[in-house]
Amino acid sequence: MSTMGQVVANLDAWLGTMRQAGGYGGPVPHWWESCFRYGGPGMDWRYEGLLAGYAVLYRRTGAAHWQRRLAQAAEDVLAAQRSDGSLAASRFENNPGSLGTPHEAAAAAGLLAAHRVWPHPAWAAAAGRILDNQIVHLWDPVTQGFNDRPHQVGRVPNKLATLAEACLLYAAATGESRYLAYGAAALADVLRLQVTALGRPESGAVHQQAARWGGDGRFFPFYNARIVPGLLLAAEMLGGDDYRTAAERIGDFLTRVQNPDGSYPQVVYAGGARAEGPRWVAGSADILRAQTLLGRTVPAAVQHRLLAGQLPTGGFRTAERFRGDGAVDFRDVTPAVGWNDKVLRWLADSGGMPSTPPPPTVRPATELVAVGGRPAIWRETPEAITMVSGADRALWYRWNKREPWASGVWEVLAG
Repeated sequence: MSTMGQVVANLDAWLGTMRQAGGYGGPVPHWWESCFRYGGPGMDWRYEGLLAGYAVLYRRTGAAHWQRRLAQAAEDVLAAQRSDGSLAASRFENNPGSLGTPHEAAAAAGLLAAHRVWPHPAWAAAAGRILDNQIVHLWDPVTQGFNDRPHQVGRVPNKLATLAEACLLYAAATGESRYLAYGAAALADVLRLQVTALGRPESGAVHQQAARWGGDGRFFPFYNARIVPGLLLAAEMLGGDDYRTAAERIGDFLTRVQNPDGSYPQVVYAGGARAEGPRWVAGSADILRAQTLLGRTVPAAVQHRLLAGQLPTGGFRTAERFRGDGAVDFRDVTPAVGWNDKVLRWLADSGGMPSTPPPPTVRPATELVAVGGRPAIWRETPEAITMVSGADRALWYRWNKREPWASGVWEVLAG
């Protein structure tokens, strides 16, 4: 059996422990805000990678195991879809809210990626309802673009690129050409916010969001990587050189800002200042995917660092350096489905999978961490994630993996 096959089998086993009634759940460590109270199913971008990853594994191997996983994930999204097309719990770090961006569009893209491998009209139709609801709430007829929030003018390029990708995939799946125009409009704002001037530290990168004077001067390598697939799909479907050129410029930026150890800074600011932490581990799979789609050699250091981040449970740690003092933060080690789906997709795309998945070789994981600056013991088993005080073993946090809500001493977790 291949080493990669074992990595996938272990990740798949861990994902299986994160399922409960209604779908894949779990806490969400994030740079913007973390969600550790709600651990129920999230219909957010976790389903983009789950659906696309399992679809590729099924296409490449024909294994019934991956077919079952794919069908199960698709049915999760369909069951969570509301009558207006929106999805329940689609805000990732702000779950269980709805109308999440880019999350509902990402789930639609996942359904469409699955539909391309195993055609199901219901999956494509559900994706169309998601997009129609996004158009109703986010399309601005005055500025001819998609806002990030209803009735509030604002553009976030990585979210626009995900929405554009979903629109283009839907047009390809159904022949409904009007969605091509929506995709093109979304990407027009992305191109407008790219730094095209040469010789700057941020050259080639796209601003994180629009500001009154143009871009906001913040450039996130991870979010820039997520723009690349939509641009490349547009180059294929809409034609012209602008999309491919923009994607290549992002690839150059990613190569330039990579750290020697294979990590990436969280933010590069206009002029070159950098905020290094947290440095994504599982999320770096989307950077690897972007470079691979561009036809570039996968940076060996990035791949090594990612694979070294797999925990004994089979899940991949979220990050490093959530804290600036060198201590391992509980958010660093806590794996999230919405980061691990990106690893699954990249592994599936990388090939080398055996036709029959090998038996998983997993075990519980225990880590010494900091919680609010205080020492703690973090532990994950197939049944739960817990954290106890390092001093007196008092229980600070517990999420039972079959329950939607966790219990905890929230003031301790907040630090």
